[in-house]
Amino acid sequence: MKPIILLDINGVLNPKLHQGNSDDGPDPHLSDAKVALVRRLATKGRIAWVSTSPEDLIDRLEGQLDLEVEPLRVTITPQADDEDQQTPKLGSVARWLDRMEAAGEADWDAVVWIDDALGPDVHEWAHHHTQPVLLEKPNPDEGLTEAHVVAVQVFINSEDRRDAGAQDTV
Repeated sequence: MKPIILLDINGVLNPKLHQGNSDDGPDPHLSDAKVALVRRLATKGRIAWVSTSPEDLIDRLEGQLDLEVEPLRVTITPQADDEDQQTPKLGSVARWLDRMEAAGEADWDAVVWIDDALGPDVHEWAHHHTQPVLLEKPNPDEGLTEAHVVAVQVFINSEDRRDAGAQDTV
């Protein structure tokens, strides 16, 4: 099995938005370097978007990425209990992972979460998660880099990741 790779868009992939020729809204464009990095990540595990970006923008990014396996999408639905969290998407991510597990659709053996908005509370969650977790927090100005992809590869190749629990490079 491979990990699920929870991937944010803004602050991680940082697409440039160009005005399209239609009324469909802005056309996102990823740099060739970001496309290559995401494609490499997709060979390491199943991508799942963890983004508040509009669905049509995500659809267009997926078209540009042209991945072999269609990414999943984590539903970001903040609830009242989430208001005090330092990591804005933590509640939604935890609930989504629990739903996938309960439905028997969690076909991964670890979690990689790459997001520029990971707060201190995510470390506690990761430490208690049932599977090993790697947290990567890119600088939002630079976004996803080679170093992040290498960290994911090291985590995946780690013989003791099943016993390691949470690891992070935040």
